[in-house]
Amino acid sequence: MKDEDNAAWVLGLAPDVKQAWLDRIRWIRIVDRLAENERIEPHERRFSRFMEAWRLLRSRGFVDPSSPFASELSAIRALWLRDASDPDQGAARGPREADDLQGRSLAAWDAYLLALADYHAPGLLIRTMKEHDTMLMRLSGHIFQLVPFLTMEHWDAAGEFGRLDQFFNNLRDMQEDADRGICYLPEEELARHGVTRAQVISGRCVGMSGYERLMRSWLNEVMPALCARAAPFIEARGLHPSLEIMREWSLRRYARITRVFRATGFDHRRFPARYWAEVRRDLAGRRQLPRAHPV
Repeated sequence: MKDEDNAAWVLGLAPDVKQAWLDRIRWIRIVDRLAENERIEPHERRFSRFMEAWRLLRSRGFVDPSSPFASELSAIRALWLRDASDPDQGAARGPREADDLQGRSLAAWDAYLLALADYHAPGLLIRTMKEHDTMLMRLSGHIFQLVPFLTMEHWDAAGEFGRLDQFFNNLRDMQEDADRGICYLPEEELARHGVTRAQVISGRCVGMSGYERLMRSWLNEVMPALCARAAPFIEARGLHPSLEIMREWSLRRYARITRVFRATGFDHRRFPARYWAEVRRDLAGRRQLPRAHPV
């Protein structure tokens, strides 16, 4: 259901455009789930094994055919490491120019993998608003710079839109994260309003005046500031049609998250039931509509 909430719109794209999106989404979801699984079952080392295979590819251009990730790694090599299969040619060319989209995409992927390792670590604690802002960029900011059909013109703007997307994902998944002992609200903001991390995770914060002040500030001050930073992408012209659809779908999702969160009185315990019921109704209605296939 979460994948549909984020990206059900992809299914209505033309086949070749849809495949480009599905490839990127699959890679991103695979490593995210591997990192999450490693936090829960560290002895399995699934994410660590992927990182070992990735480092081998980055250093030698080699994909071990016996690796469980061989298919994904080979596809990534074909897209972002076209010279990796020929080490001598890669060495001769040297570092790519800063404005090379392929090089930037590869750097964004590397940064995203490192972020997954950091933000799935046990005992994660976000101390300040600056750390929180950095987290938003390192996760979804980089993800949105990995999407297909993005141009250099909109590169930085896409990162800011991704930062906004992570803000809303964290808000939507607040109870799910609490169930896993995670709270992404910065310690300095919690302390400023007299709320503790333990109270958020347990749900005891709900009904406290400090928690209500915190969440009003979160939606009335932090969210608009992030929207303003994302405005260059929200208002961008000349995007690929699939990026325009993604933007429209995402903005509608953000509005729904905000509305439901306010309607539940900022109660993240009650939020999931109401929110996902609305998502199911919305998706069911959209499945009845004819699909347009952007070129």
